[in-house]
Amino acid sequence: MTDRQGEILRALVKEYVVSGEPVGSQILVEKFGMAFSPATVRKEMSVLEQMGLLSSPHTSAGRIPTDRAFQLYLADLVNLFEITLNQKTELEDLYRSAALQLDQLLKTTAQMLAQTSNFAGIVLAPNSIGSSIKRIELVSVMESLVLMVMISSSGAIYEKKIKLERPVNQEDLYKISRYLNQNLKGFDLGDVQERGLEFLSGSLAELGDLSDIGTAVTQAIVYNPPDQTIHIEGDSNLHRKIYELTNDRRKAERVISQLQNQDFVASVFERMKNLPQVGSQVGLEIDGEILSGITILGKGYSLSGKSIGALGVIGANRMPYERIIPALDYSSQILSNVLSEKTNIELQGSDLKVNEIEITARRELPSASAAHKEGKRTTKRPK
Repeated sequence: MTDRQGEILRALVKEYVVSGEPVGSQILVEKFGMAFSPATVRKEMSVLEQMGLLSSPHTSAGRIPTDRAFQLYLADLVNLFEITLNQKTELEDLYRSAALQLDQLLKTTAQMLAQTSNFAGIVLAPNSIGSSIKRIELVSVMESLVLMVMISSSGAIYEKKIKLERPVNQEDLYKISRYLNQNLKGFDLGDVQERGLEFLSGSLAELGDLSDIGTAVTQAIVYNPPDQTIHIEGDSNLHRKIYELTNDRRKAERVISQLQNQDFVASVFERMKNLPQVGSQVGLEIDGEILSGITILGKGYSLSGKSIGALGVIGANRMPYERIIPALDYSSQILSNVLSEKTNIELQGSDLKVNEIEITARRELPSASAAHKEGKRTTKRPK
């Protein structure tokens, strides 16, 4: 593709995103101040059509970009979209607004992405595979009901209520917690079942008359390992906007149906979580058929430099990329900073404050003004 063809293609995609109408050569020359005539633009548009980048509706002399054109457009310009001062301020205020536990923080991020894009916001929570047990706490809820809280090395927090065969007091639960932390800390959650079974068959006898409680807790970890959580917000936005933009109700319904496929959503964003910039996928494959007109944007977030999850947007090709891509990129940075803060857990009597992944990253977040000067649904994915 020549430089001139690239300039024409970028302008045409940009105009089509705004108008939704086939774009003619006269509009491109007048609106984008091109230094060549409409006849030259028409000739180049014909070449771009032959290359599979444009299509020509029968009822119009204008052209519309294909999925391949959108993919080239995003690959070419993804690093050129810059976040505005207002966007920076809004995002920083959002993450500073409250001390949130991990699940709530990720849910809030998905909600923000849905509001920013008017499509669906997605956040893939840290996967248990590749992370290990960092800490286990046990809290008495009732005489024979215990809340187990397990924190992984990725910063994820897993909670499970365990019904016991007999009553147990909080002091004994402290003893069991200490013992489990001494023996299970560092267990890889990906193979916790195999290693946990070995532990069940031997070491727990050291707990003496508390071994039955220790066994019940360990079994809860071994036989019910953590699922991967996917936060999805704005799926009603997605259905409505796709129908509005494509006038194709069946396409909108098929996209929503695919969004409910947890394995599909996880696999798409797993591929994007290690990318150095916002990644894109144009076109949605469903049952071997490529559904055109759909774009997925995503980027990973990290904990202490290690990629642990991803966030993104699923929507129609005609989405406001200049607003969404910078928001994704900056949200990834802020979320990574927040998650790298120390996870604090405090026991207050029988109250376990698990919501203490504190957003104390104020010193980590650049102020919006300084940076400017420098340049509803949550699902569990079974393992």
